[in-house]
Parts: sequence; C-alpha cells; structure tokens
Amino acid sequence: MDVGLLGCGHIATALAEGWTRPELADDERPRLWGYDIRPEAARHLADVSGATVVGTPEELVDATDVLVVCVRPTEVRDALAGVATHLKGHPVVSIAASISTSTLVEWLPEGTGVGRAIPNVAVARGHGLVVWADGTLGAWRDDVRTLFSLLGELIEVPEHLFDEATVVAACGPGFAALFIEAFEEAGVAVGLDWQTSAELALGAVAGTVELVRRSEDTGGVRRAVSTPGGMTIAGIEQLELARLRPALMAAVRAAVARGRGQD
Repeated sequence: MDVGLLGCGHIATALAEGWTRPELADDERPRLWGYDIRPEAARHLADVSGATVVGTPEELVDATDVLVVCVRPTEVRDALAGVATHLKGHPVVSIAASISTSTLVEWLPEGTGVGRAIPNVAVARGHGLVVWADGTLGAWRDDVRTLFSLLGELIEVPEHLFDEATVVAACGPGFAALFIEAFEEAGVAVGLDWQTSAELALGAVAGTVELVRRSEDTGGVRRAVSTPGGMTIAGIEQLELARLRPALMAAVRAAVARGRGQD
C-alpha cells in the first residue's frame, strides 16, 4: 500500500517511523510518500523513514492509495481544497483534532471515504495508542484499520467523545512524562544520584504499566503494594493531600477545552 503523508511534522514523522520499523515484515510495511510546504520537514521525514518526497500535494495524491492528513486543524480545509480534484476514490484519514467526520465529508468530493485517527507519539516505536473512528471508509475500512494497527493498539471511540479520548491518549504521554520527571527529582531530593533515580523511576512506572495491563485492576495493583502502616501508604497519603486526582482531572478538562477552543 502506498501511503501519502500530507504534512511532515512531528506526528507525521512518528507515524512514518512506526510504519518502517525493522521488525515489521517487508509485506507489512507501506510505501511512504510525503509533502510539506516546509522542504526541511519533508527532508527530515525522508531521512528517518526512507519516504519519497514529492514537490506538490497533487503529486502526493496521484502517487498513493491512502492520504493521511497531518496538518494543523486550522490548515485542514485549505489543504483538502488543494487536492480535492485529484481524489478519485482515495480514502482520506485525518489526524486533526476537533474536526468531525461530517465536516471533513463536506470539504471533500462526494463519495470520498473518510476516517479519523488520533495517534500518540509512541506509535514511532509500535507501542502507541490510536484513537479511531471508521467514519465513511466503507470498503477501505479493513485495509486502513490494518495499516494503523501496525502502530500499536487501535481503540475505537464514538465521535462525540473524540476530544476527550484524544486528551487521554495523545496528551497523556506529556502528563505521564511530567510525573516521571517529578519522581526522578524526588529521588534526587532524598539522596539518589540523577542516573540512578531516573532508572528507578522509569523502571517502576514501566513495571506498573505491565502489572495493570495484565490484571486490568489499577486499584488492585496499588492496594497490593500498600502494606498497612507501611512506606507506600505514607507516600500515597501525601499525594492525596496534594490533590493529585483533582489536579489530573483539571488538566484533562483544560486540555479538552483548549482543543475545542473554549478556553
């Protein structure tokens, strides 16, 4: 399958890296093509993934089977208007937040199959989350879903909850990285050197993710390591006093509001 990336920024590069991972079989990897109004961004995409760079959006559509729209939400309408006449049955997948399938359909030629995907940066390593809606992909549905499934776990979400799912999946790595960073600093504050503290913090979080994934019981994992009167429960008490849960809820609400332009 030939996949065109319209826009070659950060997330497009993560997609390209994920689709060209060496552990994928040759017949699984799509052939990638890229276009960006910034030539340096397109060259970087080519350098990290071997994608073929083209000189115009029209060339991109003509060379590919699937178009993945990777521009900013404010740029999507103009970007699609520029290639609409070249879309002859091509499915289009938008990774733009806050632009619904129905809106995308209005901007595209009649009969164009449209899907939505919100990947997080971990797709670059094949361990990502992709918030997904089939939209109007129709006959292309299975092939396009298979393509995005190569990047990690595909989670289908009703479109009316797409913004909320986007925050948890795509903003979540930023929140989690901040927690790990603070955890590292806390280890240094009690006497560990930076490298040791970083290794311990990252290892603790990574191991916890696997425990929760296997048990599907986040609270159960927390209770299992919280010995009555012990060290863990003493630390959790301080996190609760600091209102960790309300702070995270507020962060998610703020991100959703920003995505909707309501802040």
